[in-house]
Amino acid sequence: MSGPPDEFADRLRAAKERQAGRAGGSSAADRRGMAAGVRIAVDLVAGIVVGIGMGLALDHWLGTKPWLLVVFTLFGFAAGVLNVVRTAKQLDAERAAAKARGEE
Repeated sequence: MSGPPDEFADRLRAAKERQAGRAGGSSAADRRGMAAGVRIAVDLVAGIVVGIGMGLALDHWLGTKPWLLVVFTLFGFAAGVLNVVRTAKQLDAERAAAKARGEE
């Protein structure tokens, strides 16, 4: 070992700080971005799944296979896209308000 023990302790402390900085996780902005992405994906998928479910149920009940499944899948997709647009506008408005307050 080279150098006095204090030098080693300082180098060890500096290495631990660098490692903690790398593994310290993501910033709040990164977490907000990830949350927004997940929310948008769930909005889209939920609309499609609900449309498919309604189409299957109505097809089974009315005996119109596969026509209502196709129609309600398209409705579900349209509803999902509409939800994504609404969410994106809301997130943009929240970001603009935070920027105006000087939080970003």
